[in-house]
Amino acid sequence: MFLRKIKRLKGWVKLIMFIKKHLTNKIQDLPIAIKVTAWYTLFMAIIFVMVVGFAFKFSENIRFQAASLSLQKQVEQAAKHPDKFDDHEDDVYISSYDDHHMKVRGKLPNGLPPELPPQPGKGIQKFNQNNKEYWYYDVPVLQKNGDVRIMRGAIAMDKINRRADLFLMGLLFGLPIFIIIAALGGYKIIKKGFKPVRTISATAQGIGETNDLSRRIDIGPGHDEIHKMADSFNTMLSRVEASVEREKQFSADVSHELRTPVAVIMAESEYGRDCASNLYEAKEGFTSIHEQSQKMTALIKQLLELARLGNSANIAKVPFDFSNLVTETCKEYKILADEKKITLQETIEPTLTINGNEALLQRILSNYLDNAMKFTKSIITVTLNKQGEKILLCVADDGAGMAPEAMKKIWERFYQTDSSRNKKINSGMGLGLATVKAIATLHQGRVWAESQLGKGSKFYLEI
Repeated sequence: MFLRKIKRLKGWVKLIMFIKKHLTNKIQDLPIAIKVTAWYTLFMAIIFVMVVGFAFKFSENIRFQAASLSLQKQVEQAAKHPDKFDDHEDDVYISSYDDHHMKVRGKLPNGLPPELPPQPGKGIQKFNQNNKEYWYYDVPVLQKNGDVRIMRGAIAMDKINRRADLFLMGLLFGLPIFIIIAALGGYKIIKKGFKPVRTISATAQGIGETNDLSRRIDIGPGHDEIHKMADSFNTMLSRVEASVEREKQFSADVSHELRTPVAVIMAESEYGRDCASNLYEAKEGFTSIHEQSQKMTALIKQLLELARLGNSANIAKVPFDFSNLVTETCKEYKILADEKKITLQETIEPTLTINGNEALLQRILSNYLDNAMKFTKSIITVTLNKQGEKILLCVADDGAGMAPEAMKKIWERFYQTDSSRNKKINSGMGLGLATVKAIATLHQGRVWAESQLGKGSKFYLEI
């Protein structure tokens, strides 16, 4: 018998655990608006039940106290005007008695005998008859002729109790209506409040399904926590999209630019293996392979550095004298310019200090000067000055210039102009200006160029 009870108890425990697990899973699958509404409704119901319970517990004391205060107030007001008073007001009946305890005027509640002897000064008195309770209160009033009149106020408590019971019943029956209204109203408000969350979820799901990283979360203007979260998501998506694009660009660049040197290496290797008839031809093939390998090494190094710059969120920045950097760099390039019979002129405003990476900013200037040395005819000018809150660097040459269509593409990777500027290029790979742009972006600066065919070019850095 005992074992049977144990087995039955275990069965009930398993059933309860199964139901609990099933309900837990169902609850977890509910929309968040319904979950919040359920908690909100439960909280409101608990508060309402507490209010109703408080009303039931203390209603008798409250209504008795209210009836007592009303009775005393009405009688005392009538006592001030014993010849002129209202005989019925706020459930209180007022009447007056002469010095022989005979009712002179006024009304009494039905069922309260008028012959009850006055008891002034004894407070509120109670009288029960036929299962009905009455309260009465007597106040003596001294007349001008010396007689004493009694003002009596009386209340039928069954009417007061009935009204209080109706109020409590109304509260009790209003509880489910209140809960339903609170649930429906709360659900509407909460659902509207969580609309931006649904938009964020739908957008994230759409991005996951389509891999379209260009999509952004649009929930309208606002500055609350949800809008800040949406802005954070959009910022994250922008960074992820930029990172993916950089990876795609890097892969495309590598596959495009390495195709030619790899083809040359393969061709020379096959020729050396199958066709080289003497040491001279073999050395010539190995020289070509070595040159292409060097070119590949330099290309890969530049690509990796450009990718590193693109992926860097922050770089080491310190305040330094940018004017001194430009001055010293120009001194070094004057030696090369003199060898090529090129005039290098500089106009540098002194002691211009910026917060940045000195090595990277020097690369911008060096790239501008290298290009100017390649394409100028006779004069290169370097200008550095402050314009407002910004510092402006300009490197100008008097070379052949560039066409407008070329100006739109010079900052792209591997782009080299088709004009006469390109005829003097010996080993350029078209990555210099792309690197310049990446460095300027890391310094929150901007770069641009101005050029006219036959009149030279100007390259700018504003930081």
